[in-house]
Amino acid sequence: MNLRHLRKIRIVLSLLIFIVFLLLFIGYSGRITDPLSEFLLRLQLFPSLLRFFALFFTASALGFLFIFLLTFLFGRVYCSGICPLGTLQDVIIAISRFFKKKKKKRFVYSPNRKRILRYSILGLTLIFWISGSLFLVNLLDPYSNFGKISVSFFQPAYIWLNNMLGIAFERLFDIYIIPPLNEKSLPLNVLMISVGVFLTVGIMAAFRGRLFCNTLCPAGSMLGLISAKARYQIAFRDESCTMCGRCEWVCKAECLNSKTKEVDQSRCVSCFNCFSSCPNQGLYYQQAWKKGREVTQEDSPSINTEKRNFLLTFAAGLLSIPLLKKSAYPQGSSEPGMIPTGTSKPVTPPGSLSYDHFTGNCIACYLCVSVCPTNVIVPSFFDYGLEGFMQPKLDYHKNFCNFDCVKCTEVCPTGAITRQTMEEKQQIQIGVARFMVESCIVTVDRTDCGACSEHCPTKAAQMVPYQEGLFLPEVTPDLCVGCGACEYACPTEPYKAIYVESNPVHKKATPIEEADGPREADDDDFPF
Repeated sequence: MNLRHLRKIRIVLSLLIFIVFLLLFIGYSGRITDPLSEFLLRLQLFPSLLRFFALFFTASALGFLFIFLLTFLFGRVYCSGICPLGTLQDVIIAISRFFKKKKKKRFVYSPNRKRILRYSILGLTLIFWISGSLFLVNLLDPYSNFGKISVSFFQPAYIWLNNMLGIAFERLFDIYIIPPLNEKSLPLNVLMISVGVFLTVGIMAAFRGRLFCNTLCPAGSMLGLISAKARYQIAFRDESCTMCGRCEWVCKAECLNSKTKEVDQSRCVSCFNCFSSCPNQGLYYQQAWKKGREVTQEDSPSINTEKRNFLLTFAAGLLSIPLLKKSAYPQGSSEPGMIPTGTSKPVTPPGSLSYDHFTGNCIACYLCVSVCPTNVIVPSFFDYGLEGFMQPKLDYHKNFCNFDCVKCTEVCPTGAITRQTMEEKQQIQIGVARFMVESCIVTVDRTDCGACSEHCPTKAAQMVPYQEGLFLPEVTPDLCVGCGACEYACPTEPYKAIYVESNPVHKKATPIEEADGPREADDDDFPF
């Protein structure tokens, strides 16, 4: 096979994978893209690792073993073709070339002086994970960062374009073929983090190629340890190489030294640009057990040094890093003349099993945020503390959890949200509604209301006589699933008179058909 074709194959495959992931995160659903995206989600490194431990070593979480095997055989093919953030960097690199002078379009070999930094970050990431915090994973994992960028920028752009086209077709052609989409809004602090991530990745890519992959990315550093010993490695062919430097100029990882004919295998992302740029076929794939010129005796100590630095950092961190868990909210806060309400800990999505299970496995990729039809799942900031930095929560001031929806349970790649059937989801009690009689407008303003009861899908909130012809809600905890419809409908401000207190461990609510006492539902007024 002509090695020049490897670059073309890599570009086609990486763009197809990138488009599938992009469609997934912007909320597009199709017969072809849905099964493809579900398969590709299993091949993301850190999500697959987390899923493996979260779902008790399930076979569907063995994608990381395939990635490790692929890397062991051919190097960091994952970084060049499967990782969507890697492809996004390649797109940024290609666009940036149009704005650079000819000489500045070239990459230049750089010694691997950032070895301590990259493996220290990897070590700290694993230490935080073992200590119960996914803080660094949520901040640095490439899949998680692609999700943040997509949901923060690409999805709003897609929704805006869809709605503008829909309006244009309606006004110009009187055609109602494009349904409008609900706009999503993210908290400002969360959006600023996404902006920071996008700028960091974009600037690094525009000026230094795959610098992010070889300094800050823990997935790249982990695979770099394996690719250093890959069975098939890119090497220089002495008799053909003229040291023209063309391969070095196109090396996005800056790992090719055309003068000494050396290749830093731990940093090579297998983009294959070098094969297509060489006019004399001076580069080839060689079997590592038949090493030729490209790996010298001087390289072996560097590999050993990399491993030693990583192990030392990992061991030192295990001895020095304390557990990072803390309460999500301060206790006992109050304001004069007001009765604060609100759950002590964030409400986690149905299917997340428990607070600890969710915070220990969610990488804040925002895929559940993207697919939620009512937009009740929103990114948090430090609501979970450092252990769950930027992980999603349910915000019932924005909306409620649809009683007949299981979309978030179907897309989670890490197992933080487990897959549920409709019947199973409708019995999951993620929290329980609590009523504050002192804050209700019925008792304060002597005004009839009942909004909470009208919107409750399980009839856990029922109106009972109060006084002078007025009625107050009464909550039956066993019937409540914690969907937040009552809290969302409650008109009191700034604190709700009825709110959902989260369950640290999700429970099972009494099914509607087995319950005694709830009032009959009026199908015409059913709000869901």
